[in-house]
Amino acid sequence: MVDQTQEFVVHKFVKPNTIELRKYQIDLASECLENNLLIIIPTGLGKTVIAALTIAEHLKLFPDKKCLILAPTRVLVHQHNDFLTKHLNVEENDIVAITGEDSPKSRREKWGKRIVSSTPQIFKNDLNHEIISPTDFSLLIFDEAHKAIGSHPYCIIGKKFFNDNPNCRVIGLTASPPSNKEKLKEIMEHLNLAKIEARDEKSRDVKDYVYKTDVEWIRLDLPPIIIEIRRALKEALSIRLRKLEDAGLLKIRDGKFVSLKTLLELRKEVEKSNISEIRSSLFSAIRLAHAMNLLETQSLSSFVKFFERLFVRSRGIGVRDLMEDHSVKEAYETAKGALELGIEHPKVQELEKIVSSLKNDEKAIIFASYRDSVESIHNKLSSKGFKVGQLIGKSGKTGQSQEEQVKALEGLKSGSFNILTATQVGEEGLDVSDCNYVVFYDNIPSAIRFIQRRGRTGRRAPGRLIILMTKGTKDEAYYWVSKRRLKEIKEVIKEVEVKKKGPLDDYVKEQKEAPLIYVDCRETIGIIENLRNLGARVEVKSLDTGDFILSDDVVVERKTIDDFTKSIMDGRLFKQIIAMKDAYRRPIMILQGELRDAVGIGESAFFGAIASIISDFQVPIIISHDEEETSKMIYHIARREQMEVKKEVRVREGKKPFSIDEIQRYIVSGVPSIDAILADRLLKELGSVERVFTASEEELKRVKGIGEKLAKRIRELSKAKYEPK
Repeated sequence: MVDQTQEFVVHKFVKPNTIELRKYQIDLASECLENNLLIIIPTGLGKTVIAALTIAEHLKLFPDKKCLILAPTRVLVHQHNDFLTKHLNVEENDIVAITGEDSPKSRREKWGKRIVSSTPQIFKNDLNHEIISPTDFSLLIFDEAHKAIGSHPYCIIGKKFFNDNPNCRVIGLTASPPSNKEKLKEIMEHLNLAKIEARDEKSRDVKDYVYKTDVEWIRLDLPPIIIEIRRALKEALSIRLRKLEDAGLLKIRDGKFVSLKTLLELRKEVEKSNISEIRSSLFSAIRLAHAMNLLETQSLSSFVKFFERLFVRSRGIGVRDLMEDHSVKEAYETAKGALELGIEHPKVQELEKIVSSLKNDEKAIIFASYRDSVESIHNKLSSKGFKVGQLIGKSGKTGQSQEEQVKALEGLKSGSFNILTATQVGEEGLDVSDCNYVVFYDNIPSAIRFIQRRGRTGRRAPGRLIILMTKGTKDEAYYWVSKRRLKEIKEVIKEVEVKKKGPLDDYVKEQKEAPLIYVDCRETIGIIENLRNLGARVEVKSLDTGDFILSDDVVVERKTIDDFTKSIMDGRLFKQIIAMKDAYRRPIMILQGELRDAVGIGESAFFGAIASIISDFQVPIIISHDEEETSKMIYHIARREQMEVKKEVRVREGKKPFSIDEIQRYIVSGVPSIDAILADRLLKELGSVERVFTASEEELKRVKGIGEKLAKRIRELSKAKYEPK
């Protein structure tokens, strides 16, 4: 068995003392072996650990097959590769990462390895070119599984595996499921998932590992100068919207402005029209709506840069129309003048206050939706003397390469800087170190992104989440939208039922009558799965006594030879034996391994302990060579106890209940100078507890060992009035 003080997972393919033992992770990894599963669990609670434990067991069960974990970004792929290399007990070159930076020749070689982390785009391409086949894999894991919507590569890969290798186990991992029931069903269908296992911060098996995150909403007023710029923009936008309304393309209600999303959805319809004025109005309106969002929720710097790029390019439908618009020119010039006077968006000043409160050893991540905002925040804070880095996506001329992204993350971990400004690329999955603060520079309507951002703090210590919100803008509207969607997520998970049976169930043998075995959470995944493979129903629990509960009477303690010798030397062994004897009538010890492997202890001490357990404590010891033999022995004992002898199985707490005869002896032996042997003689001679205490002195003296003095004491006690002192 795993040592009672053991704090790490023990498995053939897991490096010793590298993965902390957490019951919920063991439970979920075990469930992954039985079903195609979507695991929904808060960020920071070890989705990658669950993946690693599942991979470890597949390496044992299917030695000729490969395991694959897919992640949406290159940086995340390399992060998974590093984690698996650090924790899995296999040859280092058997774990590889494959991204678009690898040549076709290099990829072909890497696909020959046992454990692969890859981006979905590259994997899809190599599947299409038949460099690799779905039949090569026993396990496929989709990280950030919520992306399996529409035509995402995840969807295409899921379908191909279902068609070509339905016996491959498929697992989806996410911290942020959609709040829409149909989208969640779509994910389950695309990835061929059969069941959802969800945990949140309040789940009983998880809450002890969740650190408190204080959430603070800071509502800010727009200054008069930004309100004036917004007025000019609204005038320009109103003209374009009226033209679109006159053309019958939209309806403006109660003077409210149309959302950017609505305008974008009109593009296809307007493209069909050859009326240049309508097309110009729509594209100008889209640009103005975007500019309004930058002005209200981002910064004056972002707003000015947007128009500068637009005017420099001077091409595109509706651009010249904007350049010549008096209201647009007024807004642009006013914003430039404000910047020259040192005026910025109130969020920028608020950020300075927040980061000024950081202690020397504290770290913060600031999330913003746009690169311009990240850059302006970075420049502003750097100019004030703060140590700041930035993390952005790889696309475009200003994008960061994979190496630059990794460098940014490492900079925060190493302390080269303690503040990181990031776009959406920093939200999903990345291990961005231990952050004390997460700041939402802008609010977002997406529950998924809200969860991802929030999960960057409170991972290994209490954290603080600060959300900046400008009053009367999209920030405020998005606050209510995201709050509603977060609430909807739990309801959606409950409602979605997938009746499809998961594949790869050949090694999970179902039996109508199967013994129930309670297994301590510190036991190895290997034994748990061996028992399930044999047909047992296994429930993993934290057991006070023993490692396996097989019936009301039988508890089993499993010890490896190494643990057995250590427990003799540190004094644990006989305490555990006594605890089992106190709680169960028929404790059993299984000693696993080769006796010749006992080291660090003398032969007499080793065999003396075995002799004492068998003779003094009357606990049988069964010798087993390996986990497989141990599992078979446990299974068949449980089956005999429950199926043949028809005994119930129950986890006991504390001491076992006494039988009637034990209770009778206990009562009589309570008399001073009467031990268990004399109590047994008295009861056999006189027949009951009542007769012992009502018998005359002469009757008592007839019992061997009871003299005049003792007989008199029994009579005195039985007649004495109870007078508590």
